[in-house]
Amino acid sequence: MQEQENAQKSLSRREFLRWLGWGSIIAPVLISTFATVRFLLPNVNYGTSTIVKIGKPEDFPPGAQKLLPDSKIVVNATYGGLFAMSAVCTHLGCTVGSVEWGYQCPCHGSKFDRNGLVIRGPAPDPLPWLKIDQAPDGSLVVDLERTVPRGTLFQL
Repeated sequence: MQEQENAQKSLSRREFLRWLGWGSIIAPVLISTFATVRFLLPNVNYGTSTIVKIGKPEDFPPGAQKLLPDSKIVVNATYGGLFAMSAVCTHLGCTVGSVEWGYQCPCHGSKFDRNGLVIRGPAPDPLPWLKIDQAPDGSLVVDLERTVPRGTLFQL
């Protein structure tokens, strides 16, 4: 009796090959169907916004200097207007810190004056100036991806 049960439970060579054949047909169909569906679905990555609100114009009286470490920008107010610079060192991308004479990179010691020009390397380039605009609600915004020529001021 037990031999009959074992004989019924065991898979014959013919049945094994049949399962193998069907599997070799079904597996590629399933894989190609999945790949087709995945191709047709949009693969959108919106990323983070490059526009950063920095405050109202009255927050920047002439002579004010704000280092915004979360946004990695520096905003300076002069009597002629405002300008924003990237606070990312052009050497290896560390965030510069504010010192009494300008900005200094804590990683390798690059020094920049208040306008972002290199005083001492190893930074190869000055800190880039960034575009400042006014939002419809009256607040000031900086676009982290749009640079402007050095000396471009936002008029208050």
